[in-house]
Amino acid sequence: MQMKKWMKKGIAVAVAGTTVFSLAACSGGGEKKSEDEMKIGSDIIKDEVTLQVSASKGKMQDFITAVTDIYNEKNDANVSVEFVTVASGTATVQMITPKLVSGEEMPDIVSISDDKAAGVMEKFEDSFYSAEDYGFFDQYGSDFFEQKLNILRAQSANDKIIAFPNDFTAAFSYYQPEAFEAVGVNFEDIKSWDEYIEVAKKVKDATGLYGIALPEAGEFEFFVDLMSQQGMPLVDKDGNINLGTQEAKNAAEIVKKMKDAGIVNFYGSQDGEKAFQECAMFVAGGWYAKNMELNFPDAAGKWRMSALVPFSEADAGKSPVSGGSSWYVPKDGKNPEVALQFLTFISTDEDCLKAALEGGVAVSNTKAYETDAAQTEFEYYGNQKYYDVISSTGANTADVYYTPSYSDATAYVSTASYAYWESGDYDGSYMKEADNYAQKYGVKVNN
Repeated sequence: MQMKKWMKKGIAVAVAGTTVFSLAACSGGGEKKSEDEMKIGSDIIKDEVTLQVSASKGKMQDFITAVTDIYNEKNDANVSVEFVTVASGTATVQMITPKLVSGEEMPDIVSISDDKAAGVMEKFEDSFYSAEDYGFFDQYGSDFFEQKLNILRAQSANDKIIAFPNDFTAAFSYYQPEAFEAVGVNFEDIKSWDEYIEVAKKVKDATGLYGIALPEAGEFEFFVDLMSQQGMPLVDKDGNINLGTQEAKNAAEIVKKMKDAGIVNFYGSQDGEKAFQECAMFVAGGWYAKNMELNFPDAAGKWRMSALVPFSEADAGKSPVSGGSSWYVPKDGKNPEVALQFLTFISTDEDCLKAALEGGVAVSNTKAYETDAAQTEFEYYGNQKYYDVISSTGANTADVYYTPSYSDATAYVSTASYAYWESGDYDGSYMKEADNYAQKYGVKVNN
């Protein structure tokens, strides 16, 4: 079976947690309006409404709490929030899919991570209201990172944006400047991954800190980042996998060089964050900045953020996307009009955008980075204004295609990577798994 063409224009990416709302009244107590009757700009519904929010604990729940207060104050509304915790990513999809199949009542607002949403939209796009049809993008579309909108547009079989965009960041280098200064190097002067490997060997000898942390059972994220820097996504818009390309081989070679140089801190499934702290540099999305501050307070002052190490001295490459989520309004929710009004407001109001950044949610609305919150100096990061880094990389992200089978493609890459680390045989690892993936989904392996 040939896959749909999922994207006219690609991009690259979180992630913040997945969130769900359930509104306890029927759009102000009356009958639901038809989809055609619900348009942006209608009078704010002021009836008492409880939003049942299902979300992973932490900064996303904190953000929703904060913006609900702003929404009520500025709109003379009467919305309250009740949280039901659901883990982000796959757990949200597992929660909503049976409801969509059976036609059960849905939460009024659902947050789905961008890399999982295409699988839901492939089967259930007609079960959600369209933010584009509502008129959101006619009024506010130019305010958002272009690549974020490309991702959302690609989820739709009709090239229509269903979701309200939420967070969006690139992958970054988190590094300890003192570790590099110990060998006479300014980290941000490093011009290529090859140079970085040589520097990281000296840093490990001098400080005992590793050069990068990777999962011991095989990994895909850093490999895909390296492909993205070269302008090559893991899969193309038709779902064909790009593991036969030179860019993929280059990425695998860099990771293998790191392993062979002894600079990789391999960690088990539950030990990733601890392993990061044992490194002079690690790679993660901008969404992780707040997490590290909360989870490792004793590391205050040690770390800084920057764009990824340049791919090569000749071509630094683009910034890979690393995470992101968006809001969806199901048609089987109780209060779709309130949900649409609420999402429009919290996605565009200046005070809500400031609240997002203050809480560590790197939203995709570029207007957020024009607020005073974006100029905050973070003591944890040596008084760095790291939202400057997030904003500049967000405008220069690489193309990515989140097809319905994207998550499965990453699993094949993880399996291949471990085999390659052990054997150095690209054909017997990456190409073998690429063929397995292509056979399963009826797609091609691009060379």
